[in-house]
Amino acid sequence: MFESFTIENLSFQYSDGSQILQNIFLKAREGEIIGFLGRNGAGKSTFFKSLTVYNEGLGSTFINDVYVSKNKLIKNIAYLPQYTFLPKEKSVKYIINMFPISKDKKQEILSEERIHPLLKQKFAYLSGGEKRYLEFLLINSLQKNIRILDEPFSEIEPIYEHKICEHIRNNQKGNVYIITDHKLPVIKELCTRVVMLINGALIEVSDISELAKYGYAFN
Repeated sequence: MFESFTIENLSFQYSDGSQILQNIFLKAREGEIIGFLGRNGAGKSTFFKSLTVYNEGLGSTFINDVYVSKNKLIKNIAYLPQYTFLPKEKSVKYIINMFPISKDKKQEILSEERIHPLLKQKFAYLSGGEKRYLEFLLINSLQKNIRILDEPFSEIEPIYEHKICEHIRNNQKGNVYIITDHKLPVIKELCTRVVMLINGALIEVSDISELAKYGYAFN
């Protein structure tokens, strides 16, 4: 049974020696939806990639307080990157059917009201919001306990922002979500707690209104 995911002393520097992450500590418990914020260039995507695609970097990771190697950790992470990653010249139907998710999940996505009319179209011809929504549905359907989402609401219309939030809440039990996005009102409404990356260090934000001190503003 999944209970927690812990990151200790995670550090990362670029080849020129500049330090972007410094001794990051984060413990995420089952059921939490954590908003992971920071200004552009603060290192949010680097943090996510250091857990998934980068081999460089220092630090230790634990599942249920038991150390896990990076190879094992990756098998427990569903990662939605900031960039588009699905094959552009394949049809939406082909992409859904080839994705490594259960038949039931495939059928749910194939019949989803926004996706079903697009099944014959090539992925390249979808709008930015349609692409992002499909990518989210696929990644969120993976049987992984740790779900890392890098800007899942990018180009998403308000009605589908709400649907994405519903999907996340419906899968909240038994999993951990770590989400970064620039749509702060959505983060405020969705997340159970918020952390912020500043000068390579991670701080806990006890009240989201505190973000104004760091130059964030929203209605």
